[in-house]
Amino acid sequence: MSKSTDKLLNIQEVAVLINSSVPTISSWYRWKKENPDNEYAKRLPDFIRKGAHRARHWRYEDVWKIVEFKQSLPQGRNGVMGSVTQRYVKSSKRCKKKEE
Repeated sequence: MSKSTDKLLNIQEVAVLINSSVPTISSWYRWKKENPDNEYAKRLPDFIRKGAHRARHWRYEDVWKIVEFKQSLPQGRNGVMGSVTQRYVKSSKRCKKKEE
């Protein structure tokens, strides 16, 4: 294995590589924690906690597993992650303004 594949990537680096946002990746892993037996949850690779702040890191080769997860995930509010995304949307400031 070469040195470049030994490097651990932080969440910001993973987000750039897979063309997603940090909050999206965080939502996926929050959902995985709540639904560990789901077939989609099993596709997400585990992360490694590292450093003084116990930040999440991934191996370079695991990034491709995250890409495959992203591509296979059903989209929309009725998808497998609807409960997580709706919880996030309901708590946003924009939605609170619309309700007022």
